[in-house]
Amino acid sequence: MIADKITLCLTMGRRPDLLRQTLQSLKGLPPMAVLAINDFGDEETNAVFREMCPHGRLIDAGRHLGHHGAVDLMYAEVKTPYIFHCEDDWGFTRTDFLEDAVRLLHTDPLISVVCLRASGDIPLSDADRKLVQNETRDGIALQRMEAVHPQWHGFSFNPHLAEKRLWEELGGFSQFEKERYVSRFLRAKGRYVAFLLPEACRHIGDNRSNTPGRDSLFRRVKKWLRGIKSVS
Repeated sequence: MIADKITLCLTMGRRPDLLRQTLQSLKGLPPMAVLAINDFGDEETNAVFREMCPHGRLIDAGRHLGHHGAVDLMYAEVKTPYIFHCEDDWGFTRTDFLEDAVRLLHTDPLISVVCLRASGDIPLSDADRKLVQNETRDGIALQRMEAVHPQWHGFSFNPHLAEKRLWEELGGFSQFEKERYVSRFLRAKGRYVAFLLPEACRHIGDNRSNTPGRDSLFRRVKKWLRGIKSVS
């Protein structure tokens, strides 16, 4: 079975209710290895994981590492050639995507990850939406979005399937300060994200950052900077 070659790697923390919804929506997956890491360490989230994934392994870093460091620690424990990466705030509408995702990954060595989220879930202008490319590979439908943005869509931490060797070839994620830097690095090498069709999940964590106050502060700073620009 293809699931024997895949490890579900789950990042989580401070949103036990969303984690429960995410895991509930994934119940249709075939049995596979499961690893999880909670970089925030809250016991409420850990308890939900232990309840719903009794066969899974919760990695304890012992301290806060930051997202990329936590993912690196988790991936170092993966023994399978493929990783199904997921976060704790996604609702899955189907779980029959594994075989198609693996097949699609091998139709082009330039595919970095096969993303499972709905591309229509990504806010785009009407003009940008026209830049989304629809293709078919080995009978599997996909979308590409590199034309939409010069830095994004080379990589994404949104739910996806990837080969573990991608992470190994990168030398881990900790060397990259931000997710878009990973994407930009891979874009420079011609790599891209393939969005699997039909979609398998949608985001359920809008306005529910696991870092309290971070989103609102970020928005305030952006608004302040726009104000300075408008009067200069």
